[in-house]
Amino acid sequence: MRLLMVIVLVAAACTPRLTRFRGGLSDCTSVVLDNDAILCHGQPVARVECFLPRKETCTALAVRYPDGERVFLYEPALFDPAHPENSGTDTASFAQRPKIAEDASLIWFKRSDAHSGNWEAYEVDTGALHEVDTRTMFYDQQRRGARPLWTLAPAVPDQPAQ
Repeated sequence: MRLLMVIVLVAAACTPRLTRFRGGLSDCTSVVLDNDAILCHGQPVARVECFLPRKETCTALAVRYPDGERVFLYEPALFDPAHPENSGTDTASFAQRPKIAEDASLIWFKRSDAHSGNWEAYEVDTGALHEVDTRTMFYDQQRRGARPLWTLAPAVPDQPAQ
């Protein structure tokens, strides 16, 4: 049993994280998705940002937390959040078919440069990003429900520092 616990802890430590753990979402009983905002008991937990949405894609995909930290799940080379319109000419780089779970726990998307069966899954509260196969992704979406993210209003560019 101890060996199993050690293996689980080592595996958890090796999972790539894009940001720090942010408890609260996993024990939230009333998650609401209000357009791009994720609310837990009426309090903002995060906001999903889809830059330059096109037909079932986002040129860049990010999650912004209430403390101001923005975590890019996908951004093409030379992407400038202050001027995303300059990235609109690169039509080969994008996050394909991004969706968020109805409980806002996971965001799934496919990188434009990924192999055919590989998807990315981002855990909003833990900050972990991991690769999943198509079967796992579809199973998770059926079990949790999913909403498309490319239908959100385009993300607002960063304001330049004054």
